[in-house]
Amino acid sequence: MPTCLRDHDFHISYGPADDRLHDFYIPALSCSLRYDRTAGFFSSTALAVAAAGVARLIANGGSMRLLVGAELSKADVRAIAHGQALSDVVAERLVAALSEPEEEVMLRRLEVLAWLVATGRLDIRVVLPKGPDGRPLPASQCQDYFHPKEGLFTDRQGDQIAFSGSVNESATGWQHNYEQFSVYFSWNATAPYLAQVRYRFERLWNGQEPYWIALDVPEAARQRLLRYRPATAPTQDPLE
Repeated sequence: MPTCLRDHDFHISYGPADDRLHDFYIPALSCSLRYDRTAGFFSSTALAVAAAGVARLIANGGSMRLLVGAELSKADVRAIAHGQALSDVVAERLVAALSEPEEEVMLRRLEVLAWLVATGRLDIRVVLPKGPDGRPLPASQCQDYFHPKEGLFTDRQGDQIAFSGSVNESATGWQHNYEQFSVYFSWNATAPYLAQVRYRFERLWNGQEPYWIALDVPEAARQRLLRYRPATAPTQDPLE
């Protein structure tokens, strides 16, 4: 059985005709000790997409970092300007966005993330667009928003693979929608592209991008996610 990323014959890209879960996510996560992932909005469906195959990371004793976006209203931004704590405002938005899963797959995937959170192996940070005054911008004023779909896997040998592309994080995106992404490897000529994925993630994670705010997920949203923690550690993806 392959035990490191180099043991797999990964493609350089995946599209709608490929079985992305079984041919990419599960093999990559089965070898990984760390998984860094950027997703879209903090929501049940987006988290379910980001958790594809992540149950395999649990068996390795691996850890995950997840960057997600959040959307604030004008009223939210006014509240912050009048002294309400940013973390409190964001917490309200995130708790509201984490609706009860409508599908069994979504529930099982949320259980995986909840297990990682409960065991201290998943860190989540929220990314918000920042205005000239240093405060977050409301969604209505954002020309660009946080929409990257990228991920970085690291195995025991220190080898890495990364993906970047149009992975659609909607209720149907991970099964039906047209989506594609490119794959980069730390051990071949695509390494500079992988380095860019890693660079973008680290700058956002560490709050080094000048027009973006990165903050830890507030405790209220964390506790909401922990409601899905299962009694035992998940061992496989629900679509396996």
